[in-house]
Amino acid sequence: MIELELALTDVLSHEDPAVPVSAPIALAIAALERGGDLRIDDLARLAFADPAIAAELLAAANAAGGEIASLPEAAAAVGHATFLRMVRALAREGAAAPAGPLGALRHRAWRVSVISAILCRELARARGLPAEEAYVCGLLHDVGEVAAIAAVERLAAGTRPARALPLWRWERLADRWHIALGSAFAERRRFPRSIAEAIASHHADRAAPGEPSPLTRVVRSVDALIAVFAQGSDPFDAVQVADLRDDEADRLAHALEAADCHVAALARHAPKASGPAAGASAPALHEPKGRGVRLRLAGREYAAVGFGAHQLLISGPAPLGEGALLEIEVLDRNRSGFHARVLAAWAEGDRFGAILVPFGLSGRWLADFGGVLPADARA
Repeated sequence: MIELELALTDVLSHEDPAVPVSAPIALAIAALERGGDLRIDDLARLAFADPAIAAELLAAANAAGGEIASLPEAAAAVGHATFLRMVRALAREGAAAPAGPLGALRHRAWRVSVISAILCRELARARGLPAEEAYVCGLLHDVGEVAAIAAVERLAAGTRPARALPLWRWERLADRWHIALGSAFAERRRFPRSIAEAIASHHADRAAPGEPSPLTRVVRSVDALIAVFAQGSDPFDAVQVADLRDDEADRLAHALEAADCHVAALARHAPKASGPAAGASAPALHEPKGRGVRLRLAGREYAAVGFGAHQLLISGPAPLGEGALLEIEVLDRNRSGFHARVLAAWAEGDRFGAILVPFGLSGRWLADFGGVLPADARA
């Protein structure tokens, strides 16, 4: 991990942080192209749901020193022909990218970005603030996390550590660097001030002293709300932590449900594919060798294919809903059942993967799953 820290420091100092196009959006745009009926509205709906495409669009629209902070305005500023050419090129690059070991983290980061954007737009409307500008602030506020995950994945690709690191270790490293990388990304693309501030100051405890802008306060509230819900805490606690009025909380509750459905529709739009792009949204899954661990959940049998201190990586025959609370039955070992929340889920060919966060289990309990991963698998 020390080597990766030093390498990330070099990335921050000398390189342009890279933000790849999300696999679901890249594949969905490819599906539109194959269909032959590439309408600009359909393309914009997908392009505006991807941080990488949104960032490049804003950079192009503001190349002459403007302050355009709305994606519809940015698309109009560059013109339909340039917009079409740019989006198609970025999507093709994203669809052709090889799968990486941190695909599950990239998928979750994309999902949270889109949901944050939708909730920020809704909360901005309630507070009388520019809704489309708030949408972009929400979509890009964690762009540094996407850049950090991509950098860690690229830098770690040539290493052979003594043992595979669990996903939470990679996630912690990305979190440590996401504000610095995001701020560097915003500066080099000359983002408008409101977006740059949302990226640099969306965590109040890490922000520079001073009163945040109204849009940054929107982003902070939504970020806190999503973080509390992700931990499975009580909705009342979430409202208190996010500093929301009751009417705002009710409004966001309805928006959250709609946002979840919207993201699921975007992900479903991406076709199942074979070849390098097939696993672009998730790490490669392998059936366990040796004894293995079989689990039964949601009425079907799954295989535990990886573990960490507080996470299980599973593979099975059917998709699982992100955020769902499940009862797990252990089939192979003399262990009692347990409950777990689905942290992230994705499709991989005709199989489906997920990261589970078990409740009330110690690291030693999870360590009993040792030997589940094949020697060449990575979690």
